[in-house]
Amino acid sequence: MKSAVVAVAVLSGYAWVAAGTAPYSTISYVLVAIPCVAVTVAYSAMGGLSLDHSDVRAYYQHRAAGASLSTVAPWIAVLTAAVLLEAAGLLLGGRSTSVPTLSTTVDHLLAFRWERCLLCLAWLLVGAIPLIRLRQFFQARDS
Repeated sequence: MKSAVVAVAVLSGYAWVAAGTAPYSTISYVLVAIPCVAVTVAYSAMGGLSLDHSDVRAYYQHRAAGASLSTVAPWIAVLTAAVLLEAAGLLLGGRSTSVPTLSTTVDHLLAFRWERCLLCLAWLLVGAIPLIRLRQFFQARDS
């Protein structure tokens, strides 16, 4: 538990620094690349990218076993609605007050540094979820 608190504290600090950088600057690209490379290296080190690793394949097949059209239909509906709203907003000139586009909505969410920090922290934590689950799978398998 202590390591999880330390990890969240480190990620929060990282997110705060990343949220304060100028957009489209070299440092902002580097700060985005660091967790991407770290997650890819960690995932591949655990065997997540191995084609011959039958345990990892079995893990993902087991997780997807209950998936059907009826279980993913709500996500398809949300994605379809988002695409249709974005298209409608863009057809109305991109700055419609009645039909906001995803980009205008995100612009409002990125107005302040603390908001950018929270979104960055959420992005980091969502990226860590596959690593945490794969690690738990290997720990359960080995015990």
